[in-house]
Amino acid sequence: MRRLSMLAVGMLLLSGCASTNAAQRAVTPEEEALLRTDREFNAATQARGADGWVSFFAKNGSMMRDKGPITGHEAIRAAVEPGFSNPDHSLTWDPQRAEITPGGRLGFTTGRFLSVRKDANGQRVESRGSYMNFWEKQPDGAWKVVVDIGDPDELPPPPPTKPAGQ
Repeated sequence: MRRLSMLAVGMLLLSGCASTNAAQRAVTPEEEALLRTDREFNAATQARGADGWVSFFAKNGSMMRDKGPITGHEAIRAAVEPGFSNPDHSLTWDPQRAEITPGGRLGFTTGRFLSVRKDANGQRVESRGSYMNFWEKQPDGAWKVVVDIGDPDELPPPPPTKPAGQ
């Protein structure tokens, strides 16, 4: 957990320092490769659901969620399988920015996501937001997600409460 926190703080600092020049500089070939990998991550998830999602995570990768991190392929698969196996649920995203540390081993992508599902009444419910994925280059040269963080634009409403005595 400490490693994840340190990684997140370091990458946020890198992001903050670099953001002043991000609009003024060209995307490097390695950053474009990372953006392409994130787009492939989205396509694999659309095509293969939970299998596609999990395949882009490092073995020790984590999803940051409200109740804490979910770490490792088995735990991630268990967490996402119910959503991805539901035909009334979809998750898509559009990577918009990538940056890579000077050493070239760590990077991040940011963008926007759209989650669509049906509620208990069959009504379409959309959730939009921003995400940030932290990536680590593997020994074979592939980029894998080490931390996935999503931030919805609006929090979903709390579930309805039952009247007292029911």
